[in-house]
Amino acid sequence: MIYIAVTINYIMKKNTFLVALFIVLFISSKVSFAQNANRYYHLIIGTYTKTQDKGLFVYKFDSQTGDLTFESATHGIPNPSYLTISNDAKNVYCVNESGIDRKGAVSAFNFNSKNGTLSFINSQPTKGSAPCHITLSHDQKFIFTANYTSGSISVLPVNKNGSVGELAQLIQHEGSSINENRQKEPHAHSVNFNPSGTTLFNADLGTDKIYAYDYHANEKQPLIANEKSSANITPGFGPRHFVFNQKGDKMYVLSELTATVSLFNYINGKLMHKQDISLNDVDFKGINGAAAIHISNDGKFLYATNRGNVNEIVCFRINSEIDTLTKVGATSTLGQMPRDFFIDPTDNFILIGHQNSNDIFVFKRDQQTGLLIYANKKLEIGSPVCLKMTPVID
Repeated sequence: MIYIAVTINYIMKKNTFLVALFIVLFISSKVSFAQNANRYYHLIIGTYTKTQDKGLFVYKFDSQTGDLTFESATHGIPNPSYLTISNDAKNVYCVNESGIDRKGAVSAFNFNSKNGTLSFINSQPTKGSAPCHITLSHDQKFIFTANYTSGSISVLPVNKNGSVGELAQLIQHEGSSINENRQKEPHAHSVNFNPSGTTLFNADLGTDKIYAYDYHANEKQPLIANEKSSANITPGFGPRHFVFNQKGDKMYVLSELTATVSLFNYINGKLMHKQDISLNDVDFKGINGAAAIHISNDGKFLYATNRGNVNEIVCFRINSEIDTLTKVGATSTLGQMPRDFFIDPTDNFILIGHQNSNDIFVFKRDQQTGLLIYANKKLEIGSPVCLKMTPVID
């Protein structure tokens, strides 16, 4: 900056026109750099590997056009279904989703943010069956998984080299609920922190409960149950995934069995129920199964996918002034069994992965209305389960 100031001072003495030209060129170059820096992202996709040897896939995503270009894939990693990315994007962690054999695991990879390649580091068992969701603590010290079949939460430390350490803590849930087919026992389905990173929450489909655990970073077993911050969900709903708003004073819970979004106010460490709203129309008689829930980056709209024979993504407007959701509309996802989806960082596109039709469809998003239009871009890929993005670093 000192060099620039001296240069401008020198030019000013010579020619006012050159001063203006220099400034315009300098600003233009900065704007161009910013645009390029925010245009491209790595899309990292977690999948099931029953029909393929490849597991994690990486594609370069163009946020201006919606185009996807293959970059890399892992081989021989079983069922890397759900994943999370470290804050510095140097590491990727995924669950290796198993069945009832309790051989579920977490795998760690080094990630090259320039060319989108993944390098395997190690794996560690979760000691819980069917780990289906994963998250990192804000300080990046621990990994947490929700183990669906065994109804438990696993806690594993992250080593300085990015590898995963041996299991540090295993929390087993107990109980059941009213759906005899799906809720005979606990089924931990997702784990996420509140925005401040002080409390880990878990949605348990089998017990109709949101469990809360205070996080103590310096303890070998960092989670301590916090019943005050826990909450019960309406019996039979089957909570699956949830999201907080950016401010951190609202939690939106998506229940799989009834395809319902439940809004909770989160004030002074307590979850207080405010609203239930269905993804379905009043006269709905089909088979549903809500899956994923996300909020647009501008905080104005909430989206949720519905599976079964519905195969839709539903848009809700977030009415922050009156603490409610209003259904805006539903869009066919064009595939079968929409699991996860991702709203790109520019809020221009939504990418939806379909487990059964083996594809990802790209939709253009209207930022004013929240509604979606198919962008005529489709990626064929085996059993996509989880979609995440991180910027391309030149």
